[in-house]
Parts: sequence; structure tokens; C-alpha cells
Amino acid sequence: MHTLLVSDLHIDAAEPSIGERFVALLDGPARSAQALYVLGDLFEHWIGDDEDDPHRLAVLGALRRLTRAGTELYVMAGNRDFLYTERFEQDTGARLLADPTAVTRYGTTMLCTHGDALCTDDVPYQRLRSEAHTSELQSHSFISYAV
Repeated sequence: MHTLLVSDLHIDAAEPSIGERFVALLDGPARSAQALYVLGDLFEHWIGDDEDDPHRLAVLGALRRLTRAGTELYVMAGNRDFLYTERFEQDTGARLLADPTAVTRYGTTMLCTHGDALCTDDVPYQRLRSEAHTSELQSHSFISYAV
């Protein structure tokens, strides 16, 4: 068995080939993995659970098929897609991870992080990040998707 890690795909309708290649990975080689970790910015943006973009819906459907086939899926929010909710977990079979999270696989522990919290010299961004990651702001998802 093996584990896959991906980050910063920034899937968006402006570059449909990225999403198409990721769906091909999910429907093909990723099925033989024990787990897939998505370490942030899977999507260029995620403003809530009500999703109707066909490119994102294709990815969400492929994530669901992957987990139903038995591959564990772990998703960490990035700086562009930090509004995932429990509904995302339910609809895809993913488990949301805190940033950072220590993961032990095959006898080795690794620290998984999206990395934007490490940009400590960018004080305005860190201020925005701390405000955007409050539960009060995140509870106001304006959109809900159906897969």
C-alpha cells in the first residue's frame, strides 16, 4: 500500500484540464492507495457548500467514488478553500484535518500543513487569516452544493 499527498491544485473552470487530470487520478491510480491527503487549496476558491460549478462537481463526485472504493481521504483547508464544513465530509467521505496535523504512516510521523501560517513576515495576511478562520465567519457559508 502507499499514500498520496497533493497540495495547491487550485482547481477552477479557468483551467479545466487540472480538474480533469485530478479526476483521472482519483478514478484510476489513486484507487490503489491506502490514503490520499489533500493539503489545502484543492480549489481556487471555496465559498461554501452550495456548489454548482460543473468542474468542481466533477471533482466532488470523484472524491466520493474514491472513498466509496475504500481509499481514505483527508482534506486540509488552504488559504483559498478554508470554508469546508461537515457537509463536505459527508458528501465526499473525506475527513477534515486541522492545520497542522501530525500523521503517522508506515512507522514514520510527518507534519502535514498547508503552509500559509508559516508566512509570519506577512503581518497583514496573518491578520486577515486569523479573522477569516474564526468559527463566527466560517459559520456563514452562503452557498450549499448537491452532488
